[in-house]
Amino acid sequence: MKIVKAKALRKGDIIGIAAPASPPNSIDDLNKGIRYLEQIGYRIEVGKHVYDKFGYLAGEDKHRADDLNNLISNPKVKAIFIVRGGYGSHRILPMIDYKSLKCNPKIFVGYSDITVIQLAVFKKTGLVTFAGPMLAPDFSKTISESAEELFWRLVSSTKPVGGISKYQNQPFRVIHQGKAEGILLGGNLSIISSLVGTPFIPSFSKSILMLEDIQEAPYRIDRMLHQLKLANKFKNLSGVVLGNFSTCVTETNKPTLTVEEIFDFVFDKYPLMSNAHFGHIKNSTTVPFGIKCRMDTRRHELFFLESAVVN
Repeated sequence: MKIVKAKALRKGDIIGIAAPASPPNSIDDLNKGIRYLEQIGYRIEVGKHVYDKFGYLAGEDKHRADDLNNLISNPKVKAIFIVRGGYGSHRILPMIDYKSLKCNPKIFVGYSDITVIQLAVFKKTGLVTFAGPMLAPDFSKTISESAEELFWRLVSSTKPVGGISKYQNQPFRVIHQGKAEGILLGGNLSIISSLVGTPFIPSFSKSILMLEDIQEAPYRIDRMLHQLKLANKFKNLSGVVLGNFSTCVTETNKPTLTVEEIFDFVFDKYPLMSNAHFGHIKNSTTVPFGIKCRMDTRRHELFFLESAVVN
């Protein structure tokens, strides 16, 4: 597959705001996130239906898809930032204008439920996307200097970042030794497993898979991993890096395996590291899905080998 990259973001560019999943818990938080982007020099194009609510969704499916597609087709919009995750992205996957996005590549940023759109976009277009901060939960609050620096460097610089351990608050932990190179892919595990059997899940062959999740009991993590394994989605992986699973624990006094024990068993043949500061966690490390990377367990390091944007 040919990898597609959007142009680097420049001050004064227009950033589009979309809500393809759930509405923000707080409109004030959304507006704070918008003000942050404006204060540092960007112009903002807010989707027409961003403030809509329809149960647990940010408006009706058609309206959420229309907002996204309008931003995709607008040549003046250079990036699309997402309001929040939650639920709902699955419902609009067939409605997204992938052809237009491939012809007019844009920076696309989100995580959690947005994983489904990122994987679908990669499958259909080869576009590099970013598992990074969203408007309501992240940009509305103070972001650490290192997390902020890495994010803006990834979306605005054409120089490779290299090793990312300096942006983390803890060292990588080695579970299986080894070196590996591949295309960096992944996201939220439960969201990835929900794509099995659909035309929107890409191949992870020769990739380094980066995974995270929140509030899932270990046995559910086990089940999701084996669903993917039985569907041959882990065939010919290069390596695996684990992000935040800190809330994935079982009830007290119930027999269980730990999350790391489960991953140790499922990925026994691959280089495996944990402790990546990635996922549902404050000041998460931004990850560009679709670029070449290398993991080296001896050096306790993950390297981003190329830029995620172009001039």
